[in-house]
Amino acid sequence: MRIAVVGAGAWGLPAASQLAQRGHQVLLVDRYGPANPRSSSPGPTRIWRLAHPDVVRVRLAKHSLAAMERLEHVSGTTVFLRRGLLWRDTVAVPRIAEALAAEDVEFALVPAVDVGRFFPGLRPDGRDAIWQPEAGIVLADAALRAQLALFEAAGGRTAWGRAVAEVEQGRAEPSDGAHGAAGRGGLVRLHFEDGAVEGFDRVVLTPGPEAQPLLATLGVRLPLRPQLEQVAHFGDPEHPGSTDDLPCLVEGPTDTQPGSYAMPTPGAGYKLGIDEPIRRYDPADADRTPDAGRLAEAQDRIRRDFGAVPPTLLDAQVCSWTESPDGRFVIDTVGDVVLACGDSGEGFKFSALMGEVLADLAEGRPPVADISSFTLDRFPADIAADWVPHVLGR
Repeated sequence: MRIAVVGAGAWGLPAASQLAQRGHQVLLVDRYGPANPRSSSPGPTRIWRLAHPDVVRVRLAKHSLAAMERLEHVSGTTVFLRRGLLWRDTVAVPRIAEALAAEDVEFALVPAVDVGRFFPGLRPDGRDAIWQPEAGIVLADAALRAQLALFEAAGGRTAWGRAVAEVEQGRAEPSDGAHGAAGRGGLVRLHFEDGAVEGFDRVVLTPGPEAQPLLATLGVRLPLRPQLEQVAHFGDPEHPGSTDDLPCLVEGPTDTQPGSYAMPTPGAGYKLGIDEPIRRYDPADADRTPDAGRLAEAQDRIRRDFGAVPPTLLDAQVCSWTESPDGRFVIDTVGDVVLACGDSGEGFKFSALMGEVLADLAEGRPPVADISSFTLDRFPADIAADWVPHVLGR
């Protein structure tokens, strides 16, 4: 089939790579190119983990781990590392423990006074935690480079600098289910901003923070909320790799501060993100200057809570993520179009897996993992545009 993938980020690039490797003629379209500063996918590292507060995402995370292992095998590239994860929270920990136990995943409940045994130098704050050894860092840059190399080796074509203004369905037959086989009879036309129109047998739509206007051209009016968030690396500038072996950390919010997430980036320091947007995403806003107040807040946390991390700021980055109305992914088929959006800050954990899932959906076969809880039919037809943002745990 002739397939277009719109969006070369953490989901679109792996989907294009999978489809090209399966023998399809694939065009990968992105206005700015992969891992660009406006997207959700730049930066060297992300957290991956099996720990989630519901069984569905624990199962999905197990599939994701297997997909990363497959990517390493095919590409010959290391794309993830195990470091373990400590999750400290007053609300989520019991739910995480229940979900992990239901899936027979190893974990340990950690009393508040013992967090330093699992995370050297971490200051106890009175909250219990959960330790999960099957967790660590996705080497995000390396993973995207590996997917792009596989895509190009399989004959895939790229169209950087082009933007899609409209997705037009042809004479598509009805789908046999919300996430079943796409209609086989239609031709999907992409209308580009430069005036060109091209037809494809299938289109995979993964446009990241600019998803909402493209979804509307398909008749899907889903209120999404793209945000800008900030991360920063801290450590010893003379020895930035001194924190490489520290575990990852997720901290839920308290009455006095938002939650946070943290991880080592090999050779670059220890990365901390405050789980609160700095502002809404605006397509006309290209400014990615780090927010000084948020940097100071992050540095204060490092100085106060992370005894093993020198509090010297090494670098900072602003990136985007797109929240769905309920904080869960949106993955479905609409005629001959596969759509995936609403990463809600968790997209890269499942990057390799989503490439396989979206390729399966484009081919009209059941996906490798169950995505039935992520389809559009969970939303009411009249969902309000002024929905309340969902509080997330990275």
